[in-house]
Amino acid sequence: MSNHLLSVTDVSRHYRLPKQALFKPAPVQIAVQNASFHIDRGETLGVVGESGSGKSTLAKMVMAFERPDTGQILFQGQDINLMPASELRLARQDFQMVFQDPYGSLNPRRTVGWSIAEPMRAIGKATPAQMAKRVDEALEQVGLRANHGDKYPHEFSGGQRQRIAIARAIITRPALLVADEAVSALDVSVQAQILNLLMDLQDNLGLGILFISHDLAVVANICDRILVLQKGQILETGKTAEVLGNPEHDYTRSLLTAAGA
Repeated sequence: MSNHLLSVTDVSRHYRLPKQALFKPAPVQIAVQNASFHIDRGETLGVVGESGSGKSTLAKMVMAFERPDTGQILFQGQDINLMPASELRLARQDFQMVFQDPYGSLNPRRTVGWSIAEPMRAIGKATPAQMAKRVDEALEQVGLRANHGDKYPHEFSGGQRQRIAIARAIITRPALLVADEAVSALDVSVQAQILNLLMDLQDNLGLGILFISHDLAVVANICDRILVLQKGQILETGKTAEVLGNPEHDYTRSLLTAAGA
């Protein structure tokens, strides 16, 4: 049994594409190939690579939104792909996700308080009063006021909406947070605020964070370790300062050059 918070071993995911010829087999796209890594509590692992490198597919498998074709994903020592649906639903309170587009992930017809409470309703173990209290706590943890829960998504700025999305992700007090391009849609000053918020939450809650980004400057600021993906394969991994300071692979050097580093 793994002692890591998250342990991913030899995970692959392939997609069968539409047939291009009647008598030929359908082509296969390799999204992720033989990926292995781990995350410990209180640690941030960065995943970097250009668009189409497999970053989001990796995130979906870690969240059990998609099953790998091969390999194993252990969360707190349990294989999430072997869990019955009811058990997985309960386990999800311990791993949550923050998406790139906070507005798209919030229901515009519902108050933000309703949206923040959504993970707790899915678990179904809290009373309305308990949920209301936790919503207030989560809003205050992300730097908003408790009475903001009565407002609607359109009443907030992009940075505030991402804070709301983070509040929803932490309301179940998870051990792991998956952030998929969580600051890429924000301007630089707001990015810095959200990154500082994530680091503060990590310190206060002991979160492990899987931080997915194409922005090497952001990754350098927030991540303890980094792995570099190209066409679904991990090219190199290690401590962030070491990988970015002395990259072993030409692809990593090209990412650094493109970022102006």
